Amino acid sequence: MRIILSLLSALCFNFLFGQQVGAGNTRTVNTVNASDGIYEKFVLIRWEESDKSNGYRLFRASSAAGASLQEITKSWQKSTWFCDYSAEKGRDYYYAVIAAEDGKSAPLSRFDKGFLKKDDKMANDDLISSTTTERVATGRPGFILVSGVKADSLTYLPGSTARLETGLHNIFDEPTPSANVRIYLSTDAVWDFDDRLLSTSTFSSFPSGTSPAIEVTGKLPADAIPGAYHLLVVASLEGNILNAKTGSATINIKSK
Repeated sequence: MRIILSLLSALCFNFLFGQQVGAGNTRTVNTVNASDGIYEKFVLIRWEESDKSNGYRLFRASSAAGASLQEITKSWQKSTWFCDYSAEKGRDYYYAVIAAEDGKSAPLSRFDKGFLKKDDKMANDDLISSTTTERVATGRPGFILVSGVKADSLTYLPGSTARLETGLHNIFDEPTPSANVRIYLSTDAVWDFDDRLLSTSTFSSFPSGTSPAIEVTGKLPADAIPGAYHLLVVASLEGNILNAKTGSATINIKSK
């Protein structure tokens, strides 16, 4: 019966996205992480950002084989996270993502299990390993999420200033402590030690359950080589860089 249900789920998925899946060079999302008993009201799902993708859709199943597969996003979204408030306590869910570029979709990612907080289970989330148990249990902010990064231009000259608009999201039940927002210039969408820091901004606090929009700027290096780049927005609380969350916008730097 499970095999039949899995096949039916796959057929339904292919019926909805089959004409698009596998087209172009859109890369499958490799890493999906759903929270394991971290939160009482929702399951937080996050996934890696794909260099070429301009949208994502999130799916939920009742087994790792994809049984009862259903979409839980209403449309393509640009952010790389989602809070599943429809999850029920005591049930395990399996989440997967597809990425798209210019209307062409990549194959479905691997599934990752997630569930609401259980009374008899310690919270576990690999991507929040540096958050203390006390902070998670009391709903105190351990990080702030980033989404919807937009640059004021697609093309810049070396040495010019880029202006970015981005959304920050405090999903916790208490206000955040001070937040640092840094802008980096990168050759890809992954934040690492080779990226060049352009600016740092500090914000005092964000109320619980809010999604403020902020504006930050960064001056591009005068010696930047012309080509395609990513402007990374890296947000962290109280300087806790190990728990930082990122978002990005793609730009081009042209010669003067």
